[in-house]
Amino acid sequence: MNMRTLSLAALTLLDVSPAEQVRIAASTGFTGVGIRLLPATPQDPDYHMLGDTPAVRETLAALRDTGIDVTDVEIVRLTPDFALNDTLQTFLETAARLGARQVLVAGNDDNASRSADNLAQLGQAGKAFGLTMNLEPMPWTAVRTLADARRLIAASGQPEVGILIDAMHFWRAGESLATLSQLPESCLNYMQLCDAPAAAPTSEQELIRQAREARNVPGEGGLNLHALMAALPAGLPVSVEVPLSGAQGALPASERARLLFNAARRYLQPTA
Repeated sequence: MNMRTLSLAALTLLDVSPAEQVRIAASTGFTGVGIRLLPATPQDPDYHMLGDTPAVRETLAALRDTGIDVTDVEIVRLTPDFALNDTLQTFLETAARLGARQVLVAGNDDNASRSADNLAQLGQAGKAFGLTMNLEPMPWTAVRTLADARRLIAASGQPEVGILIDAMHFWRAGESLATLSQLPESCLNYMQLCDAPAAAPTSEQELIRQAREARNVPGEGGLNLHALMAALPAGLPVSVEVPLSGAQGALPASERARLLFNAARRYLQPTA
């Protein structure tokens, strides 16, 4: 039976630099990290992780020193003005230099045809760097559900593009395990584990706030994580994406990482 691996997602410790995230991941038991090369919002910190910067070189050194792998990099948004510009080219080059293989992609364009064309360009560009795109359904974006993701991938003509399952987004979008069972295993490259209150927020603003700032430690919320994990492929890598708030969020970064690693370990066995 395959054992799942645990990676520390970028959003979990976004308050510390990528190099420090790598060192913390190594000291707390994780075998991989996710690295945010581009800020997801204007409010997020920019650690200058594009190109041959001091931050990139420090992160590379930390990866070499610790043996930690880069599970994924983020975030590329399919927006109405998406373009394969110099910034995105440098993003892909940097991702490959860090040893990444997976890229997180968000669908932020209501024009399905244009979005499919852009995903096709992105997928082709990534192949030159050994990178696979992974479309993450989020209930406040243009790609809300697994069905939305499958349609967009089919329209793009890029069947190797993956679908990223996030535990919070999966249940908040009203998905079912039956729908999940219809996904071919080949489109699943890794998943994101977290917990959240069982009752979904009534406003989109609160939905987004919880997702970006206030998730729950696995096992401390109301999501049916055991059923979700049992429905996923046995060896699927797990990225622990849990930005914490309140007293837990005020803990030092290393303590947060250790808390989450210990909580997530119970989900390593696919039959747990």
